[in-house]
Amino acid sequence: MLKYLRASIAHVLFLFVCMSLLICMPIEAAAKSRKKPAAKTQAKSSKASSNKRASRTEAKANAKEMQALLRKKGKLTKEERKKVGSYRAALAAAERRRRQAIYEARMRAIRARDEGLRNIAATNVLKDNSTGEDLEIRHAAIEALGGKAGTVVVMDPNNGRIFAIVNQQMALGSPVKPCSTVKLVSGLSALHEGVFDPNLDVPITARYSMNLTDALARSDNPFFQVVGHRVGFEGMMRYASNFGFGEMTGINYPGESPGFIPEEDTRTMPSHGDGFGITAVQLATFTAAIANGGNLYVPRVPRSAEEQINFRPQLKRRIEMSPEDRLRMMAGMIGAVNYGTGKLAYDPLSQVAGKTGTCTGETDKLGLFTSFSSVENPRLVVTVVTTGSTEAGKRAADIAGRLYRSISYKYFKPGSNPQLAPASTVMDFPRLGGNSSNNQR
Repeated sequence: MLKYLRASIAHVLFLFVCMSLLICMPIEAAAKSRKKPAAKTQAKSSKASSNKRASRTEAKANAKEMQALLRKKGKLTKEERKKVGSYRAALAAAERRRRQAIYEARMRAIRARDEGLRNIAATNVLKDNSTGEDLEIRHAAIEALGGKAGTVVVMDPNNGRIFAIVNQQMALGSPVKPCSTVKLVSGLSALHEGVFDPNLDVPITARYSMNLTDALARSDNPFFQVVGHRVGFEGMMRYASNFGFGEMTGINYPGESPGFIPEEDTRTMPSHGDGFGITAVQLATFTAAIANGGNLYVPRVPRSAEEQINFRPQLKRRIEMSPEDRLRMMAGMIGAVNYGTGKLAYDPLSQVAGKTGTCTGETDKLGLFTSFSSVENPRLVVTVVTTGSTEAGKRAADIAGRLYRSISYKYFKPGSNPQLAPASTVMDFPRLGGNSSNNQR
């Protein structure tokens, strides 16, 4: 019996050993297979490090050799000149690669920034409250904006009625530098103070002079620096406040910011708007006052059918602007669209008058264009503000032009009679000032 028991135990032990070997063999094989790639990777890494060290050593040696050749006195041999030329070419190529890499990195950052701005603007537009707005005009404004990071304000200059505000958060709650649109403030201030003769060219330097019409049309910076500083900082701030900047317009949309006016003077404040923070709604309301002859209305949108039927203008105040001053400013604003910086706002159905602005805000470039149409019978104010790496006043004017050409048939086509308040009387005006002697800017 014991004999058979010992045989069974031996048989079981034999089977156990065989099973253990079968189990361990794949594990050992797998471990070996894992070790091989690791070993290969380590070998490659070691080889790469060795190659890098060799390259650095060789580069140092070449650099020392070249420095010795460059310091060598006397004439270099042909072979030495060849080595020096190759070394300099290699340095130039490396510098080009470095600069190209920096440029490409910068462009990637700019594109990402622009995309972020466009996404923020698109999100803001989706949050707009369009109740009471003219949906046809709103749709046309969105189409004209074309997905850019910006805002468009369209209003009736004769009573302050808002037709549409696209990207209301930006238009009301995000003050921006006015850039060259501040020249409307500088020009009106200088005219009202009588610091220059508007019938004559203003001497800018010993070599050139310019008249107000061309200065507005060409957006000439030195002209407005000269006349603005003749008005003085305190005078400029008084007029800016009178024109509605630095205070809320009273619009019946939430989230309005009062913006701000400068606390100190700078040389370029009258031409670039240093220290100002204005909203698109403030700029549109001021432009409406120029269009209608001096009435600064509280901008409002009628939210209900009853408000639309019983809509009445709400006058905030009369701004300081004589009829003659208005005509002189209009001449320059028309010039901007006909032959100046705002040519892309041209509309074949009506004469557009406007002013561009281009500069850099806190972080991004700004493009502004504020305008009204038509000069014979103002019925629309269109103000555009855009931001991004390539924005400029002419691009904002292009947006306004596309919008005008899309909706002008409704207001200016012969036989059209939209339900708008009667426009202010607009007098015929002559071209003012003499010929400019400075080059186009």
